[in-house]
Amino acid sequence: MKIRVEIDPSYGNEEEVVIRCNTLSEEVMMLQKQLSGIVSDKLKLEVYKGDTVLYLSLDEILFLETTENFLAVHTTKEIYTAKERLYALEELLPTSFVRISKSAIANITNIRSVKRNITGPSEIEFNGTVKRAYASRNYLKQLMNRLEEKRINK
Repeated sequence: MKIRVEIDPSYGNEEEVVIRCNTLSEEVMMLQKQLSGIVSDKLKLEVYKGDTVLYLSLDEILFLETTENFLAVHTTKEIYTAKERLYALEELLPTSFVRISKSAIANITNIRSVKRNITGPSEIEFNGTVKRAYASRNYLKQLMNRLEEKRINK
């Protein structure tokens, strides 16, 4: 594998990393995930607690879910609100976030266990909290595949 850095003063303010390969190998996927992790460590989500605006690191977030009027952002101890739409955030969040139902996205790095339920939603437990989220049957396979990728690549 070759690694090359090109410096172009006319490029702009945001750096871009491009991986060129002839096939998507395990090594390339692992590299992409590691790079995504570096980038996501710097990303923050603007959330609200009453009149206070906070900027949460993405690794603090357990899951996000839509309610009737707002987006709820769950951490181990708090529930915040956000103004973004769930579908818009899904496009922006790193690969450690996966859709678990029509109304929720979970951070797989914080998942402790998944209790499968054949007839209904499967219960997701998170590290360091009693909070639970539920994965619908339509999204369970995608969730389990992402958890398996995480397990293999660690």
